[in-house]
Amino acid sequence: MQRRHFMKLAGASACAAWLGGSPAPAASSTKKADPTECRYAPPDEYIKDHTLVRRDGWWHLYSISGVAGLAWLYSGNEESLSWSISRDLKTWELRGHVMHPSQRKDTHDEDMVWASYCLEANNRYYMYYAGCVQATRPEQYDNKGTYGKVVFGPGDSCSIGLAVSDDLTRWTKISDAVKGLGVPGRDPHVVRDEKNGRWLMYTTGAEIEGLAGAYVSESQDLINWKVLKPCAKFPRIPKGWRAGYTVDCWAEFGIDTSESLTVLQHPKTKQWIMMGNWHYILSDDPTDFLKNEAKLYNLDFHGKTMDIGFAGEIVESDGKWYRSGVIGPLDRWKLGFTEIEWVPDGAFRIVKPSVLSGLWGPHKAGTCSSSASS
Repeated sequence: MQRRHFMKLAGASACAAWLGGSPAPAASSTKKADPTECRYAPPDEYIKDHTLVRRDGWWHLYSISGVAGLAWLYSGNEESLSWSISRDLKTWELRGHVMHPSQRKDTHDEDMVWASYCLEANNRYYMYYAGCVQATRPEQYDNKGTYGKVVFGPGDSCSIGLAVSDDLTRWTKISDAVKGLGVPGRDPHVVRDEKNGRWLMYTTGAEIEGLAGAYVSESQDLINWKVLKPCAKFPRIPKGWRAGYTVDCWAEFGIDTSESLTVLQHPKTKQWIMMGNWHYILSDDPTDFLKNEAKLYNLDFHGKTMDIGFAGEIVESDGKWYRSGVIGPLDRWKLGFTEIEWVPDGAFRIVKPSVLSGLWGPHKAGTCSSSASS
């Protein structure tokens, strides 16, 4: 029987100082580090969609690598993954950059490698990622990070690729260079369906009845995949719903509610739960979340709304559960952790918010430029 030994932070790590620079060495103390104090991004970069896996007492964080203050769509930005390590989910050290685009014509990951998900199985590590093609990417010289003009062409697309590693340091792409795994979409997440003896992969990018949706695919060996069907749809965020500074900023530019999916069996009820950026859906069938209503997370903490960010992952450490999140001003995001407790009749409640929550105060329209002060 195959077993999965992984932790995904969507899929992220913990933190040094808010500003760039090397993390401070851990103080010699018997007191355990608190992941909710994390506020990490690699020097001069931001954190975005991420994944976490643990090996030999170290957490490994792989995140889309973005230049602080520069929007994703510009040439040279968000093309590979940053790789950082930590003992405690609070203090991180950048090790370098991995998983680069092919830069070869007619390949599925010609221009960008995005939004990876890493797991351990069969005594090796599997890194699923979105390989993307975008033929036209504008130049930018002033580094203000403004969105400018996004140019989409008929050949632009994203599909899922796979790389493997024995030690989390050297990765080898093994999926087809042209079509990847043949699975459409972005933001892959893989889970074991033990009852039916299979692996399931969820990817975003579907459109169902005009709403953002997700696909589900299945595999017996983690390498060969069969696309099953669209399996979920997420409503738009209700007008006026408050979720903290990060989400309110995103709302100025448009946000995809189905991105950064995490699926697992609810620790309290064992029912399947699919968690997007700000909604969750419960289901008895891990391949069909369309029959049930998507509900918003409860972000209340002692009467105040907490900012949990976006691109969240779920991780368990030292008997506690955390939801990672990308929090902060546009294109200057940091990694934060919110301690959570699962609730039987929903998703989770906040036990302790991230130190990043509420750091910027109420959002004011027109103030979310990525050139905002960090």
